Amino acid sequence: MTSNISYKGTRWFKCDLHLHTTASLCFQDREVTAQQWVDRAIEQGLNCVAVTDHNTGFGIDEIKAAADGKELIVFPGVEITCDPSKVHLLILFDVTKTSADIRDFLVRADIKADDFGKQEAATIKSIFDIAELATKDGALVIPAHIDEYNGLGPVSIGNLKKFFNEFNINAVQVVHKEFLNLSLQTTGNTELKASLNDYYNNPNPAIDDATVKEWFTPVKYAIENNLAIVTFSDNPHEPKNSRHGLLGIGSHYTWIKMDEQPSLEGLRQAFLLPNYRVKNEFDSPNKPYNKPELWIKSISVLNTTVTDSGNPLKIEFSPQLNTLIGGRGSGKSSILRFIRGVFNRIEDLQELSEILLDHNDFYKRETGRPKKGVLMEGSVIEIEFVRNDVLHKIVASNIHSSGQQEIKIEKLNNDTENWENVSGEGYLDFFEFEHYSQKQIYEIAQEPNALRERIDKAIEGVDRIKAERELVRNMFLEKSAAIRTADQLLSGKGKIETRIKDLDTSIKKLQQSGIANLLTAKEKFSNEEERINQFKNEIEQRENSLNTLAKSIEIVDIDLSAFDAGHQTILHPLSKAVVDGFALMKEELNKLKDEANKLKTDFEGSVNGSQWKVDYDKNVSDFNAKKIELEQEGIDSITNFEKLSQEKSDLEKELEAINAKAAIREADRIERERLQNEYLNTSKNITTKRREFVSSILTGDKVKVNIKPFRNQTDFEARLRRILQRENTSFQSDVDTLTALCFNGNVEQKIKEVREVFLKIRAGEDVSHDVTGFFVNLVKTLNDAQIDEIELLLPEDEIEIQYKPTSSSAFKSLSTASAGQKTTAILTFILSYGKLPLILDQPEDDLDNRLVYELIVDRLKQAKEHRQLIVVTHNANVPVNGDAEYIISMDTDSKILKVLHTGTVERVTIKKEICDVMEGGEQAFEMRSKRYKQIK
Repeated sequence: MTSNISYKGTRWFKCDLHLHTTASLCFQDREVTAQQWVDRAIEQGLNCVAVTDHNTGFGIDEIKAAADGKELIVFPGVEITCDPSKVHLLILFDVTKTSADIRDFLVRADIKADDFGKQEAATIKSIFDIAELATKDGALVIPAHIDEYNGLGPVSIGNLKKFFNEFNINAVQVVHKEFLNLSLQTTGNTELKASLNDYYNNPNPAIDDATVKEWFTPVKYAIENNLAIVTFSDNPHEPKNSRHGLLGIGSHYTWIKMDEQPSLEGLRQAFLLPNYRVKNEFDSPNKPYNKPELWIKSISVLNTTVTDSGNPLKIEFSPQLNTLIGGRGSGKSSILRFIRGVFNRIEDLQELSEILLDHNDFYKRETGRPKKGVLMEGSVIEIEFVRNDVLHKIVASNIHSSGQQEIKIEKLNNDTENWENVSGEGYLDFFEFEHYSQKQIYEIAQEPNALRERIDKAIEGVDRIKAERELVRNMFLEKSAAIRTADQLLSGKGKIETRIKDLDTSIKKLQQSGIANLLTAKEKFSNEEERINQFKNEIEQRENSLNTLAKSIEIVDIDLSAFDAGHQTILHPLSKAVVDGFALMKEELNKLKDEANKLKTDFEGSVNGSQWKVDYDKNVSDFNAKKIELEQEGIDSITNFEKLSQEKSDLEKELEAINAKAAIREADRIERERLQNEYLNTSKNITTKRREFVSSILTGDKVKVNIKPFRNQTDFEARLRRILQRENTSFQSDVDTLTALCFNGNVEQKIKEVREVFLKIRAGEDVSHDVTGFFVNLVKTLNDAQIDEIELLLPEDEIEIQYKPTSSSAFKSLSTASAGQKTTAILTFILSYGKLPLILDQPEDDLDNRLVYELIVDRLKQAKEHRQLIVVTHNANVPVNGDAEYIISMDTDSKILKVLHTGTVERVTIKKEICDVMEGGEQAFEMRSKRYKQIK
């Protein structure tokens, strides 16, 4: 079962707003009923239709009646033929209008009643007259099929411009996709002419270059005027048939974004913002919007000091742009504070003590005087959060503060429609969102490098690359430690070689005394004797094994005393046979043991009587005699000969190991150098990823982000001080010297000179750079691990924000900007990427209206296509020109948090609230409008 989670605000509707019924006399099948007509529209997946019969409204009431109770919105309308050029205009009326309203309009348009429904019927009134008449009736005018017969082609260019600019024409119907491609509209386009002639079943006269140019002209000027380009079916009976029919309904359509309940005002609002509210079939054959993976559906707040004690305050949201409006003190920002509090998302406030304190004083139980905290013992906050199209409820209760509250999480099983408890440690972290206040954005604007981590978080794969770099770093440090260990061993190599030479001299003297051969033979016989003894031990072990087995093999007879006498008589002979059998085995094992003992004794006797034993005894005798002889001659180090030989052997093995270590050390040195380069290249790869990311999200904007490789001087100083363990302001002149050395040129090369300073000081060499003696002494105290860190030292990339004050000026560094310009640039960047819900609390407070309109509004409209936005604002540009999908107006006059109105800008109550709260009231707005009237 696929989840179909409802939501508030505007959404996309599949619309075919040029349709004929049997009221048009050119409808081929006259037997089609209104019910069949409606069923066909629904079958085609249409949400909205317009009944636009030729010069009549007779079919409207029947269609509306057939659609009653069904999910199909019917706009009453008419396709009127006017002007001496026989131009067709679609006139659409509000859904509440009827056939009678259309009849009245046609009468005033000078269409005779006898001609109602006739395609050839016409009024001589001009397109301007009809547009003005329709506007007075509150209707919308859409020039029909402007790129074919009875379109705007015959109208002169001057009248065409006037019609588009002065008569509230905001949308035009285009039939042919090819006419939207300006490069195709050239004289002599044979392929296009052939396609059009085939489409119209080879008309007579044929479509020629003049016709193509005539049809193209109104499309060209419509595009230049940024009119909404819509396409509808005009429900043909069949292809290449000019008559109308049932099967053509919905064969062509346009997606139009309107309020939950479509209305004529919704169409008007959509046509005013065609880039964001209108997607014709040519560009979007499928629904042009998919909800994000994460979005907040609603928040409900119960039993707090700022809400109604009896009823929860519930606010629902759209998955796109939501704006909370209201006068000062209406509590708009409190809604956002509740959201932050439930999720305990305060880590981004740790450096903003004022904001953090304000949050903590709000989201806690009411205490003290003056009273702080809005929560009470029975406070409950419930947030509905959609994750991967599954609805979840996060319920906070027993709340003392953000960090001390009970959180219960449930998700809706889409198959069973039951709620399942999924509370668990870490599960809350799955519900991610970003939250910025104006103060936070301002602080980021003061230090743009604070954006670096946010940039990295947004780039897919950067975390993996950073992890790889950290692995390279650890391997580099390991290789450095291994090289130092090898160096310590190698430092004793000369001493070992000298000792081996000394030992070799002493051993040669002893060898010249004649004891060496005897000693060699003695050592040989000793090894042989050891092997014979091992063999004797093996025999003895087997003898002992046989003895142990003989003792263990005995078996005790069954105790049959508890058995019946008859059973005893039967069983005893059986068990006794077994016992006797094992007794015989024991006797055999004892015999085998004795045989093993005899074999051992015979072997010992044979060895002692062998020639080997004779030779062995002679060697012992000769050695002892030679030893006495040498001692009498003053050579008393015979016993040391063995020790010296053993020491020499051990030292030779140690030297061999050192030589092997030296080879490994050289390989480690090469690998360490490779790892150092890999660390650099991985860092450069991260820089490349950052550059690619910022260029992809800010192409052609008035805000630009430059990523300067390894140019962040503040980061360099901070890293250097951490390594030196001097994170205060000590040694400032030396740090400044090294900073100047590093950044005076290509950092990738100059950083090597910085490292050289440390290495030379460690080696006791003089350095040419002006560092103090105190710093030299400090460097001499650094341990090896600190020097290793110096050899990997690389400053972070510098993040430079640039902006354009006006569309014609060059980019300037943010460091020269005003507070409002800085905030605008950072906010523009924040809105340029990301898919998580984004919560903004009065982000425009430092901005002027022009900056909001030129930069922020456009970014809002782009961002809401792939992420949810919830914005508390006082600026009318955000909900109106940002085209908020859902607007929540808080009651300024209420002493508690209270929603006054909700909806979209299409609703009268919302329009009035925006005008009153954000524009200073209707009278003030109208006066400004009048005074601005001649601004062009």
